[in-house]
Amino acid sequence: MGAPDFMLGTTRSMFTMMQFTAGKNDYATSLAGLQEGTTEYDAALNACHVRGAERCAKVAEMHRGLYVKAAQFISSISGGTGDSGIPKAYTEALSKFTDRAPHKKIEEVAESLKECMKLPGSWPREPSLLEAGPQSDLQSIDSEPLAAASLAQVHLAVLRDGRKVAIKVQYPELRKEMASDFAVFKTLGSEIKKMSQGYDLLWAVEDFQRNLQRELDFQLEAKNCEDTAAQLAHLAPRVFVPKVFKELSSSSVLVMEFCDNLLKATDPSSLQAAGLDVDECARLISDTFAEMIFVHGRVHADPHAGNIYLRAVDLGSGRLQPQLVLLDHGLYHDLHENGVRLNFCRYWQACCANDSVSINIIGQRLSGGLRRFLPLILSHWFVFGRSGVSISELVSAAKGQLPDTVTMKEVADFIVAAREGGANLVGLLHSLGFTRGLLNALGFPEEGRIASMLKYALLGDSPEDQAVPPELSLSQKTWLGWRVLLLRSQVQWLAPLGQPFMACPGENNNNSKDNNTTNNNNNKNNNNNQGGCRCQFSPFSCRGAPGGAAPEDAAEEQTILRQP
Repeated sequence: MGAPDFMLGTTRSMFTMMQFTAGKNDYATSLAGLQEGTTEYDAALNACHVRGAERCAKVAEMHRGLYVKAAQFISSISGGTGDSGIPKAYTEALSKFTDRAPHKKIEEVAESLKECMKLPGSWPREPSLLEAGPQSDLQSIDSEPLAAASLAQVHLAVLRDGRKVAIKVQYPELRKEMASDFAVFKTLGSEIKKMSQGYDLLWAVEDFQRNLQRELDFQLEAKNCEDTAAQLAHLAPRVFVPKVFKELSSSSVLVMEFCDNLLKATDPSSLQAAGLDVDECARLISDTFAEMIFVHGRVHADPHAGNIYLRAVDLGSGRLQPQLVLLDHGLYHDLHENGVRLNFCRYWQACCANDSVSINIIGQRLSGGLRRFLPLILSHWFVFGRSGVSISELVSAAKGQLPDTVTMKEVADFIVAAREGGANLVGLLHSLGFTRGLLNALGFPEEGRIASMLKYALLGDSPEDQAVPPELSLSQKTWLGWRVLLLRSQVQWLAPLGQPFMACPGENNNNSKDNNTTNNNNNKNNNNNQGGCRCQFSPFSCRGAPGGAAPEDAAEEQTILRQP
């Protein structure tokens, strides 16, 4: 593959800018003379969004490659932000690229396959099932791809020993198109910033470009695949990561174990038809990704419907059970940098406990002065029961959206602040939005997602130098079980009563004698209790305790609250 070539993408760049200019003019003329906030203005704005979304989809379908990748990114970043994020018309129009990206003919990717798989120079040829040369590692390869993504497409093949494999082959022109494509993306980001009075998308372009460099290295994906399989080995066979044939792979071709009988994780009807319990499927997804985040500190960057599948397997229980199949390991986010993993474990506990001191302190560490947005983005349930919440915020929370008073620019500023505090927090929020979308499609209740996340936030709440055991002891299971049971009993009353998520667990929890890595750190806090509850559930103090917050925590909170 050659080096980036600025001249190669001149025509596609010009077409893109023409479409952008047409959309920009459409907004200007359609909204001219209309009063913002009126019914006429809103109707005209929505119509502009629909036409603009159609233009974007047209550009992505024509240019493919990085434009499809950008479309996938845009369609996924609005989770929970409502109209303050990317307009719904855009996310709906571009969502089709998630698992239905346009593919190329096998002749267009033949050179990469020939080099890696030792295919004869005369290949490819008809019929559809192509016979490879005797010196090749393959018996055959199907010319029609099984699936197509933004950066590569996947073909079914059979090895010489008869094993079926999936061959992921990268589009050869991607690296040559990168320079001109990203130049256009940066120009568009600058123009959007001018149009929207400061809505900065340049950070997204920079992150997109940096992450893409990693995704284009299939040898790195092979390593990610092996690392994930090792970390989740204790969940087998409930969780399946396909084996990688590293000896047959290269930086642009990845050969993996073929997975058949896959079911879309967002299609409840198909799951039920296969004899699976939909709630059990959703819980498996929720628990698996919660463990990856809170315990292992590695976040799958693209857990969308095109990469996450289920299948029905007989695990010896006398009934079919769901098996989660994880595909596409090209990009992971490491949460150990800047202590994001441990802070996020404690922040989730604080939100569930309605511990305002910890929410402010840890929120400041994670997202700076825009910490007030973080609970709203994590879950609209975290709004209820908090002091100082307006009626509009409660109404928006009930809809699963950010309040109308939150502007698009404030959302962008929050993301920029989170990125500056630790770029991987943005990746974490992005991944959480994906998984929440999967669970919503399966009708999984929000209280179930929160409880699942809490379980692993408690389990992962240990210092980075202490190993977290993959299998829980009986005492650990009992301790976590009671914690989650108590939470769930409170959550059921949360929305109608507007009460805090968790009442004070009280002094009784200080009697725990477990010397496990999950709660040793919290036990130290309990033993140092001076007149107030320093319970395991809260990373700092329990606000319902007689003694209130510890003086040093209250002082730190007041310092934070005085900041602009």
